[in-house]
Amino acid sequence: MLRKYYEERYAEFLREMAKVAEAYTDGMDRLAASIACIKKYLKELRDYVVKKGFKDDAEEIWCFKEAKPELMSWYIYHTEWQHIIRRLPVGDDEMVNHYFLNEIRAIDRYLEMVAFFHHYYKMKATEIDHVAFIRGKSLETIILPELAEIDPEFSTCCDYVFAKIMAYERLKERLLEEVRLPDLGIRDIDLRWTGDACNLVEVIYGLYDTKQLNHGKAELQEIANFFEEIFKVKLDRFYRRFTEVKERKVLSPTNYLDQMRDAIMRRVEDDLSLKPKRKHP
Repeated sequence: MLRKYYEERYAEFLREMAKVAEAYTDGMDRLAASIACIKKYLKELRDYVVKKGFKDDAEEIWCFKEAKPELMSWYIYHTEWQHIIRRLPVGDDEMVNHYFLNEIRAIDRYLEMVAFFHHYYKMKATEIDHVAFIRGKSLETIILPELAEIDPEFSTCCDYVFAKIMAYERLKERLLEEVRLPDLGIRDIDLRWTGDACNLVEVIYGLYDTKQLNHGKAELQEIANFFEEIFKVKLDRFYRRFTEVKERKVLSPTNYLDQMRDAIMRRVEDDLSLKPKRKHP
């Protein structure tokens, strides 16, 4: 019952948030309306939980591992984003990019600080659910970075950490979309990427993970923006395209890079076969 109730209310929440975004142009007014909306739906969920309780531990775990953190993550996301925008420096693209990239590094530092929980979240692990997402339980052997609220009826020791991880992943995506490189001065070169965009994403991640650019200090978004510019291709939300790469079932996740390797090997073999053999005296 709880899951059905929440899914219906969450769908309505998203519709209401979309209306808020359309109705307000001023950032602070939009933030205030968004926060009011989020609080309303969080209170509804809390009232439902306090009144009806849970049918079993599995339902309680689902509530505090997925439902409440999902709503709470929007609260964290909106407050953090407005804080970032209020401090946005006035300057050229390079200065703004530097500011956004520093914010991304701050997010990465937090995610490293909560690496255990981030990994647990990403892997959809369940080993400590019975402690982490049941009210009144505690993780005495694991240091929690923070406890945002103490509400015995509507909180567990880890639901806020999960909410912040969700919020920071969303915030990082937003920041990556805002980063733009200065004009590279190569617009007149007519080279266009006409292959599958996922193939280019493979190349970008390959260069990034092997640290080939700027002594390994080039940011993933910087590399993506560079390739967008020189090849005149749109890689909107390219990090989601990487999910498509990972989820290839029949083909290898490095299918394009494998094709490149095979093509180079064929070229080497062809060159060697055409090269005249040396005659020994």
